[in-house]
Formats: sequence, C-alpha cells, structure tokens
Amino acid sequence: MTILVTGATGNIGRHVVRGLVGAGQRVRAMVRDPRTAGALLPEGVELVHGDFTKPGTWPDALRAVERVYLFPYAYQGPSVTGPGFVAEAVAAGVRRFVVHSAAAAG
Repeated sequence: MTILVTGATGNIGRHVVRGLVGAGQRVRAMVRDPRTAGALLPEGVELVHGDFTKPGTWPDALRAVERVYLFPYAYQGPSVTGPGFVAEAVAAGVRRFVVHSAAAAG
C-alpha cells in the first residue's frame, strides 16, 4: 500500500513523512520540485511532481495510492477544469483520507 503525502516538504509534512517511513510505510511525496525535495525527505520516499493548481499533475501522484495525507489547500485551490483533487483521488481508487486542518482542531 502506498500513502500519498501532500505538502510533504512543509514544516509538518516532513514530520508526517518521517513518521510514516519510520513505521515501515511506503510513501509517495507530492512535491512541486522533486530535485530539491530529495534533500528534505528521508531515503526511500518516492518523489512525484504534483501541484494543486495543475490538475494534469494529479494522475501520476495518485497512481496506485490507497491513502492520502491531505493538507487543506486541496479544498481551497482553483477547481480549474475538473471536479477537484479529492474527487479525482476517489476516482483513482483512494479509500482513506487524513485531512490536516488547524481550523478543524481549533
């Protein structure tokens, strides 16, 4: 099972990735720049180019993913031409989402 982490190079996302890798999970990090992201993330993390503002990048990020750790930008980003990231993820086979939200916690 592969877990996709969005926001993987951010302050919190990096800790999420490390924790998942430390727990033996297979992690794919959706990042805007895979060349620079590798220095921020642990070995063994699959880096894939993805950007919420560019729906054409979503299919590669979502390929064979069953779970997504999602930062809320996915809900706030432009809906460009399709139904949005979450709907595309569900259509691609994602069955579980963890949504990071300070607002929801507060």
